[in-house]
Amino acid sequence: MTHEESDFDGCIVGESLHDPTLVNRLKVWGAWISPGDALSDDQGTMTRWHIYWVSCRSADICRIQAQLKPWRWYAHFWRGDQMIVIYHDARFEMVRADRSTWTPAIEHGKAKGVPHEQLDFLILPREG
Repeated sequence: MTHEESDFDGCIVGESLHDPTLVNRLKVWGAWISPGDALSDDQGTMTRWHIYWVSCRSADICRIQAQLKPWRWYAHFWRGDQMIVIYHDARFEMVRADRSTWTPAIEHGKAKGVPHEQLDFLILPREG
């Protein structure tokens, strides 16, 4: 398997997708449901968030981006020191260890109204 074909790990909120069953076609290696409701759209809808840690290929990232709702949702993926952050209308590639490369993705999120504390692009290590 070439580097281009190797898997990315990623984090996706199920509520961010037009079709959340897309997650069923990915390798899910972690899941978490928020203990309480969180703001989920610009209409004030409050729901629990279903957060999935997945492994996927580059082509899957494109499919996920096509399914992202246009509100302030994003998903992010990493492989080695490479990180990709996608919004429905933008894609940012950055270096995980160099936070200065994160600035465009963070600024795009802020412009969409994403709370600053949600722009940390949390990365969990995959066990096993």
